[in-house]
Amino acid sequence: MRGLEIETRNGARSNRAGPVRFKVVPRVPNSQADRYRTPDKPKSRQQPQRSPRSKNRSQPKQPTRRNHSRDRIDIHQRKRQTLDDVTTYRVVSVRDLVEQRFGGNAFAARNGINALKKEGMLHEHTVRLKSNKTFKVLYATEKGRRKAWGSRENKDQRYWSGLAKPAEIRHDSTVYRAARSEIAKLEKSGSRVKRVQLDYELKSQVSKASEQARAKDGNKAAVDARIEAAKQMNLPVDSNGKIHYPDARIEYEKEQGGHGRVDVEVTSDNYRNSSIQAKLSAGFKLYANSGSAQRRISSALGTKDSKNGRSGSGANRDEELFEL
Repeated sequence: MRGLEIETRNGARSNRAGPVRFKVVPRVPNSQADRYRTPDKPKSRQQPQRSPRSKNRSQPKQPTRRNHSRDRIDIHQRKRQTLDDVTTYRVVSVRDLVEQRFGGNAFAARNGINALKKEGMLHEHTVRLKSNKTFKVLYATEKGRRKAWGSRENKDQRYWSGLAKPAEIRHDSTVYRAARSEIAKLEKSGSRVKRVQLDYELKSQVSKASEQARAKDGNKAAVDARIEAAKQMNLPVDSNGKIHYPDARIEYEKEQGGHGRVDVEVTSDNYRNSSIQAKLSAGFKLYANSGSAQRRISSALGTKDSKNGRSGSGANRDEELFEL
């Protein structure tokens, strides 16, 4: 054993086994063995030494730098689409915009919306339902409407600002979701959307024709002009002279040529069966914004609730449910 000698208890050296004690033998300084010996280090957990990197070993790839100009273009485009949607549909829920224009990325959507608010283009409003639940909607300022108008692709598209009917925000905000659902179907088939008309615009066009006739030939002429204008706009008129307006009309260009339109209606709890039947007969695409509204559509279609175990009459159910 290097550096130690075995010594018996009485001091005599012996090769016999027995109780022994160790005696430390002092080392000679600057000995040959110490010349190549590393100094003692304090006891600690030592990390294994890494082998030197081979010159032939490939270097790790550096992460590619993001194209910030592309990112800026992307967020600008999303902001433009957001402003265009809000000014087109008048009021849109924040949740729907997150899904439609930001791919479900709530963080990116919040950044884009806050930027538009800071620029004075949009206002954000919190709606409280009877169930005490809340949701947020966006509507455009006059500055935002003028901005969207200046960058419009279709000169016939009308844009809106402000809240028209605060009591109907819940209903009006679901119109965007219903219309986007129909637009997705049209684009999938190769069609191209030209413009979207809300019921406000359709009603104003009919009213304008009626008032012009009233000013010229009186009340009876106004009624006749009103009905004639509705027919020219392909709006259904019932036997009582009532005109049925869709919540949104989508005009599109077909892939193979020609034009078409889709009339979208979002039904609420207060819709009567007669009104639903009239809209179905006119070819409106019906959507429900609550479970009870959907049951009213099912009743008008002659179908029964599947929870009761009864099948329907086979009518084509094209309605979808959108609840906030």
